Amino acid sequence: MIFGNKNKKRILVIDDEDDVCQIIKEQFELLGHQVLIAYEGIEGFEKTIQEKPDCVILDIFMPGGEDGITYLRKIRSYSSDNLQEQARIRETPVIVLTGTGVSKQAMFEAEGISGFIQKPFNLTNMRTKVENILKLP
Repeated sequence: MIFGNKNKKRILVIDDEDDVCQIIKEQFELLGHQVLIAYEGIEGFEKTIQEKPDCVILDIFMPGGEDGITYLRKIRSYSSDNLQEQARIRETPVIVLTGTGVSKQAMFEAEGISGFIQKPFNLTNMRTKVENILKLP
């Protein structure tokens, strides 16, 4: 199903694995969404501030740069003179995508995540979680 323009959402994928980024990008672009990609936390943080995505899919461990927990803590504590922008950034829904296993899920939830997906992941499950967070029909 392809959503009309009014349901088009902006999704940011932050993962150091290009193949993972491309699979997710293709899946959500087929559904009519705009997908942005960042390969580590600093780039993801900059894109979050500039592009204000509707949802972020975040890998936790990215050895080449800033990790996902650091990114998550930065957006949850984001400060701006524009209080509306500050609230929007801080409240950005984040789905953690990780191979660490469910044993760490409670720790990620304490950091304010909106969802948890374990790698390797199922695209249908991911799509359902994103649609529920974005409240798509």
